[in-house]
Amino acid sequence: MAKTGLGKGLSALIPMASPLLEDEEAVTEIAVSTIMPNPFQPRRVFDEEKLRELAASIKEHGVVQPIVVRELSEGKHELVVGERRWRACQLLGWEKMPAVIKEYTNEQIMEIALVENIQRQDLNPLEEARAYKKLLTEFNYTQEQVAQKVSKSRSFIANMVRILNLPEPILEQVATGELTVGHVRPLLTVESNEQQINAAAEMLYKKMTVREAESFVKEIGEGGKKKKAVGKKQRVKLSPELVDIEAQLRERCGTKVSIKPRGNKGKIEIEYYGLDDLNRVLSIFFPK
Repeated sequence: MAKTGLGKGLSALIPMASPLLEDEEAVTEIAVSTIMPNPFQPRRVFDEEKLRELAASIKEHGVVQPIVVRELSEGKHELVVGERRWRACQLLGWEKMPAVIKEYTNEQIMEIALVENIQRQDLNPLEEARAYKKLLTEFNYTQEQVAQKVSKSRSFIANMVRILNLPEPILEQVATGELTVGHVRPLLTVESNEQQINAAAEMLYKKMTVREAESFVKEIGEGGKKKKAVGKKQRVKLSPELVDIEAQLRERCGTKVSIKPRGNKGKIEIEYYGLDDLNRVLSIFFPK
């Protein structure tokens, strides 16, 4: 899919470099009631207290920076940037507010909303992970392209998307900040959803640090392996060269990779956690 006009930074897409626009004629007053929320907005949680504070500021100083919208049919407008300002004006009961009307594709709007929220650190980890997945699945971005857009590493993007395979109760704990991504990421190696949920509850109850959580999950895994290892041969120790190759494969695939040599032969095992994760891994080896 062509990415025309993207990857140039927000300043090339939306007029937000300065609160005052160089082209004053680009700003117009539009009815607040004609504005619809951005369907690609990754942010789902808006702090009501902060919205009231913003509304009070707008009431005193006005809307310093216009919102950005795109025009829809029948006199309707769709938000691109500025949802908090729009919501604040709704709280104030304002009929009109200043806006800049621009033309954007769905793809551009999604990218703008994601990058703007990440730059302002407005997204919780769950919202951020879902936004990355949307770019990967609905807009056919590669992990490398998403990483470039948001100035993150490819492995970071892969790990963020992978946490979406965890049970919903754990994802809610991440969204509310009870657990961090660092706490729950090791849970991907735990076999059952029930074990994952119980382990997360134990982390919360004992107020574990990320390091303690990693060790705790490792102990769970080792306990299971000991049971399974009865009567079976232990894994062959890898040479330093194979250890390095295994580490590179894990980094490349963003998941657990095991090399299991058997004499001059052997096999490579790549783990995945759901069909979406399988498709992600396959896209690394079979890019479109």
